[in-house]
Amino acid sequence: MRIYANMPCSLHRSTHSLCLVLVTSLLAACTAVPISSYYSLSKIDPMKIDPAQIRVAIRVDESVNVTRGSAQITLSYQAESAGIDEEHQFDVQLTGSQALTPTLTEAMLPGERITVMSLSPGDAGAMRSFQRRLYQYKAAGIEGEGSLNLRVNDLCLDKTLPDRDIPLTLFFKTGSDQDYIVFVRYELHDLFSDISSDIEALAFCEESYVTDV
Repeated sequence: MRIYANMPCSLHRSTHSLCLVLVTSLLAACTAVPISSYYSLSKIDPMKIDPAQIRVAIRVDESVNVTRGSAQITLSYQAESAGIDEEHQFDVQLTGSQALTPTLTEAMLPGERITVMSLSPGDAGAMRSFQRRLYQYKAAGIEGEGSLNLRVNDLCLDKTLPDRDIPLTLFFKTGSDQDYIVFVRYELHDLFSDISSDIEALAFCEESYVTDV
C-alpha cells in the first residue's frame, strides 16, 4: 500500500527554486493536509534542506506495521528552455533514534504507535548532489520548476484493524532545531472506500513477505 501526501499547486514559490507540490494519487482532496500546516510547508526550500537532518514520522494504530516498509521522497526539476528534466527518488528508512516530540504525541490515541524514519547515508549524499546542481542552474539564470513529493510504501497488518476510525498521520521535518509539521492526515478506512474490504487493500504482513525456498 502506498500513501501519498498532497498540497495545492498554488504554493509554488519561485521559478528559481524548487516549489513545493506535494502530490497524491490515493486521495485527491487536499483537505487531508491541515490548514495549519500550509504556511510551514510552503516555507520549506528543498535547495537548503540538509538531507541528513530530514525526518519522517508515521503515527498509526499498532495493528498497522510500518517498520517493514519505507517512505520515499521524490525531488524533481524541469526547465523546458534548457532541456532539463530531472527526477530522483530517495528512500527514507527506519532510524535507530526514535526521539519523540510533543507535536508527534499530541492527541495521541490509545493503541497508536509512532515510527521515525530518515534518509540512508547514500541517499542523503545523492540528494546533496542534486541540490548542488540546482544551485548551478540558479547561478546560470535558468528558470525552472520543481516538486518535492513524499509517500509511504508497503504498509501491512500485524493484526485485524479495529472496528473504528483509524487515523494515519504523516509528519515531516527538515532540521534538528525544528519540530515536526503535520504533513498529511487520513482516516485509514476512507482510503479503502472503493475496495470491497480493508483486508484486500492492506494485507497481513506474513502474507506480504513470502520468500521462495
